Amino acid sequence: MLGNQLLAYFDASEFPGKRVLDFGCGTGASTLCMGAMFPETELVGVELNPDKIDLARQVLAARPLSNVRFLQSPDPTSLPAGIGSFDFVMLSAVYEHLLPAERFNVMPLIWSKMKPGGTLFINQTPYRYFPFEHHTTGLWFVNYVPDWLSLFLARHLSKMNPDVNKSRDWNVHLRAGIRGGTEAEVLRNLSRAAGRATVMQPRNLDRAAYWLSGTNSQRHRWLKRAIAWLFRLTDKIWGTVPSMNLDVAIRKGPA
Repeated sequence: MLGNQLLAYFDASEFPGKRVLDFGCGTGASTLCMGAMFPETELVGVELNPDKIDLARQVLAARPLSNVRFLQSPDPTSLPAGIGSFDFVMLSAVYEHLLPAERFNVMPLIWSKMKPGGTLFINQTPYRYFPFEHHTTGLWFVNYVPDWLSLFLARHLSKMNPDVNKSRDWNVHLRAGIRGGTEAEVLRNLSRAAGRATVMQPRNLDRAAYWLSGTNSQRHRWLKRAIAWLFRLTDKIWGTVPSMNLDVAIRKGPA
């Protein structure tokens, strides 16, 4: 997944000598994967949970990856002091777990730590307006109703994640990822920091063809081609590919 996205937009020769921030790295699986892929690239994994950081460091100690290190964030809307600037930033299955206030504050902060020409990658985040909310509740159409009704439906109808979905606290559901994200929301949050944000198209493809290349070519091929045509249209008109998961690369322009 990570390799497919990174190499869809950049050649492997463009990573040596660069710095990559893996924000919300958890126990470090994504950071270690990228570190092994690009041994001449510096990988910095950042995570809020100290237990996950400890585990990531233990795993790193058993692997010969001198280009990887892990740092703990001091709080949900800050980055470790002296972290420096980055050419690439990865948010893999992370954005959906940020609360609205955290998105509002931490995304511009991340953007400010990126060099001009740098690229932000987001993947495995549920698309906010996809008809089926697959990530948290397993319910249809809860993405289209007000928050209070989504909370009611999650608590009474969902058979997934009982520890989350029985909660009366809407923030618990948001933290679990019920609302996902969109390109427009990400761009809106990034716009609070300097540097124009532009959604990129993959090399030698467009975003619709990139989506199609990641599907099973043996099943429902003609239907998927029709969906890709629709995605090509929505991307051209509204700047979005409304597939099940958000998969986007955003380049930072000059201030």
